[in-house]
Amino acid sequence: MRLKNKVAIVTGAANGIGLSIATAFASEGAMVVLSDIDEAKLNQEVKHLAANGAKTLAVKTDVGNTEDVKNLVHQTIKAFGKIDILVNNAAVAIGGNIMEMPESDWDTLMNINLKSVFRTIKETLPHMIKEKSGSIINISSTQAFRSWHNWTAYAGAKGAMLAMTNQLAGQFGASNVRFNSISPGAINTPMNAKRAETEGTAFLEKSASQHAMNRLGTPSEVAMTAVFLASDEAGFITGEDIKVDGGLCTLPRYTE
Repeated sequence: MRLKNKVAIVTGAANGIGLSIATAFASEGAMVVLSDIDEAKLNQEVKHLAANGAKTLAVKTDVGNTEDVKNLVHQTIKAFGKIDILVNNAAVAIGGNIMEMPESDWDTLMNINLKSVFRTIKETLPHMIKEKSGSIINISSTQAFRSWHNWTAYAGAKGAMLAMTNQLAGQFGASNVRFNSISPGAINTPMNAKRAETEGTAFLEKSASQHAMNRLGTPSEVAMTAVFLASDEAGFITGEDIKVDGGLCTLPRYTE
């Protein structure tokens, strides 16, 4: 019960890493608000968590829309009266050679992956400052540290997220609001499983081979890192990025 009586918002929580984080938070005693644009899957997962005794709330949210984000925070405060933890996980993966990528694709990715972080923090932070307590966790990526062909926009957004995390940690440390990030390597999520269906299992094998541990990570390994950062055990940790990457950034291996 490391998060007992804490209220957490997790974006992109209907699948993959977000769902795993929400589930882990609930198992550790948190009241969890799951948000996602996929309302059907979101309601299904919240129903499942509630059946296991978790206190949860589903709020359909397009993090690319300011009014949706405002509603997410409003519904959280209405239901639970406070916000202790925010996990910015929602993201889209749009690749493209920078010489050919349409501006519309770039703008879409930046809106969902980066500007959404601005929106959620802007709406959540005043509530945390009021309570003089809070933990904001931004899910970045090893792509902020390594180069993969044709992923400039994604890497740019994740790198900017790291810079935001560091800057905000310094500015709001005196208010006892902590900002940290997690940079996963290749994780065995439904999104990667779907890619394997279309691209073949060689895609997963190549992804695994780039890691020192020669395997993909699991969503639960990212989730338990988030539990630590959200808990009082990490009360003196702010402005940090934790790579959950099986040694991906340690090795020079690269495969397309």
